[in-house]
Amino acid sequence: MTNLDAAYAYALPRAPARGLSESAQRVLMALIGLALLEMLLLPNPLLTHYTGYAEPGGGNPLFKVHFYSYTLFLALLFVTANVGGIRFLSTQTSERPGVVQFAVVVMFCATVTIARQGIGGVAYMVDTLFAAPLAVMLISYLDAERRQRLTAFLIWFVTFNAAVGVFERILGIHLFHFGDLDGFAHFRATAFMGHPLENALITSSMMFLVLAMPWSARRKAFVLSVCMAGILAFGARGGFAITLLMGTAAAVLLGARALLRGEMRLSTLVNAPLVGTLALAAGAVLTFGTVLGERIVALARFDESAQARVDAFKLFDYLSLNDVLYGVDFAEVNFILKLDKDVQIIENCWIAILLMLGAILFVVFALSLLGFFRSISRGRGALIAFAVMNFVLVASTNNSLSTKSPSLALFSIALIGIPLLVQRRRSPAAGAPLRYEPPMRDGVWS
Repeated sequence: MTNLDAAYAYALPRAPARGLSESAQRVLMALIGLALLEMLLLPNPLLTHYTGYAEPGGGNPLFKVHFYSYTLFLALLFVTANVGGIRFLSTQTSERPGVVQFAVVVMFCATVTIARQGIGGVAYMVDTLFAAPLAVMLISYLDAERRQRLTAFLIWFVTFNAAVGVFERILGIHLFHFGDLDGFAHFRATAFMGHPLENALITSSMMFLVLAMPWSARRKAFVLSVCMAGILAFGARGGFAITLLMGTAAAVLLGARALLRGEMRLSTLVNAPLVGTLALAAGAVLTFGTVLGERIVALARFDESAQARVDAFKLFDYLSLNDVLYGVDFAEVNFILKLDKDVQIIENCWIAILLMLGAILFVVFALSLLGFFRSISRGRGALIAFAVMNFVLVASTNNSLSTKSPSLALFSIALIGIPLLVQRRRSPAAGAPLRYEPPMRDGVWS
């Protein structure tokens, strides 16, 4: 450790973000906060069930786009009015090229989709895909302290949402009704954000970000415990298993690295086996000894729900090579779903996106998405890499990213607020990058 550690680890500069004054940042913070509340408290199933707004099918596409997207566009107008449109684009292109290229690819995909199939998928492109890079570009104009406050707010809301899910599962009631979501064969909590699998995706993704926050060990343990119980309440078998595996892999790999580098404190080394044993025991009790894990245990086999994810690949039997390469019309996909009784819904988001875009454009989209994740996670430590991998894997078990959902935007907003763990500067003498590590008392091992 050097005496520069304290200066660089979890630095939260008070200076105004470049281009925006303190008062302008407060206005932008309010707009971003409003967009977050709309994402969290007004899920599409709730709007559709009670108001008919954003209802699937035909109609004016302007009434399909969610309120949070309009709020983000309003924030974009505010920022460009303050810094100028050209300066906004030049700054984002030079400092966040991965974010900009993903936004450009999404706009290109939307243009191609409109040309091929009409305006039917515009709202999906805006709400699910474009909102994420747009939010990241806007939040970059907030200082680090405000970004971290947004991340903390999201983590605490998701924790509260998980607690509500646990409450629903224990009592066997839904606090909110989301139409068709009440008709599951086994009771599954829906809490504030609607579909159980989307709840599980957001909850699982936030768990890894908790470990990267400069919080005490007790606070982290509390949040992680509630979130894991929430995943059980939502009945997401795939999300539960992936989160456990990725969490174990992260603990082993990062723990081994810290041990080999001599960075692990003696107290952490001594207490690690005890903490691990207690965590396993608590997880076993929640899973096998309470109603929370009832669905996980009862359906811990390859059943119809798991078979539906495999059956989605049968769709390719109905398609020509040209269809696979260049995409399929929405009407044709719906016709195939009605024709094949084994496939009622495409539960794999990547297959759904591939059919919409075509294999050629899908490759461009996938590489662009990886570039986006790399851009917003770079310099934030290995834990964030595990968070990104966990998000992608859990998202692969359901269709959240192929439907109108704020999951990607919420994860991106929370990730961009994680304090930088590594600061790199060029040495004037040798020209080599210097690596600064945060004190372990503020890090993951605290």
